[in-house]
Amino acid sequence: MDCKINIETVILDIAGMRCGACAIGIELALGKKNGVKNAKVSLNERMVVVEYDPAIVAVSDIAKTVNDLGYIATAKR
Repeated sequence: MDCKINIETVILDIAGMRCGACAIGIELALGKKNGVKNAKVSLNERMVVVEYDPAIVAVSDIAKTVNDLGYIATAKR
């Protein structure tokens, strides 16, 4: 039985993030999201790098999690 896990990475720009508490809140919320393996926020660059399993969660759902916290997340292309 071959169980391959396909982990992808997406970078989201985040508007409205102003402090370290904002960054921690985003990382905690994304860390609880099913399918997200890792989330690392850069406050200085106003972005988050997310490692996720696309078979479980879509980029749009990841962005919605951030948006639901009151920020505006946009995937970099």
